[in-house]
Amino acid sequence: MTPIRLTDSQLQEVLQAARMVPFDLRQAFLEQLAVELRDKALGDGLVRRVAYEVARAITWDTRRSAVG
Repeated sequence: MTPIRLTDSQLQEVLQAARMVPFDLRQAFLEQLAVELRDKALGDGLVRRVAYEVARAITWDTRRSAVG
């Protein structure tokens, strides 16, 4: 996979969103985020929005699995 170039502020947003994700799922978070951002024009708003969407989805799925 080709590396994604992020600005310092975009990386900060990714790191902030990653804090929502359980430690053992952070690799999955980063992999899914890379898939979602691939081939997109990476603006600060897009990176922030997608990072939080992926973090919420992974966190939500983990909670649902634990309850079910």
